[in-house]
Amino acid sequence: MLEVIFAFLIMFSITVLFVAFLSIPILIANARGICGAEHTTIVVLSILGVFFGITWLVALILSVVWRGECMVEEDLDRLEKAAKLYKSKAISKEEYEKIKSKLLSRK
Repeated sequence: MLEVIFAFLIMFSITVLFVAFLSIPILIANARGICGAEHTTIVVLSILGVFFGITWLVALILSVVWRGECMVEEDLDRLEKAAKLYKSKAISKEEYEKIKSKLLSRK
């Protein structure tokens, strides 16, 4: 019985490591802010890496090469607040443009 438990733990550990390894491109894409169709492509290629190892490598390359285009929700809130301040004449157009360019350059 102990051998069965030991074998199960080994197989479970190998499975967890394999899934963690397959998720590396997805984690990189998330960290870089890649979203939309590009993110979906990376996820699908990573999952297909189970069957075709080369697709995982392609997903890894794409997650590093593609540029993240998603804005973080905090950035959108800050941009909205800056627009309200500009409309209420609390900040100048130059200040608004500076804030806007700073937030949009983080994409």
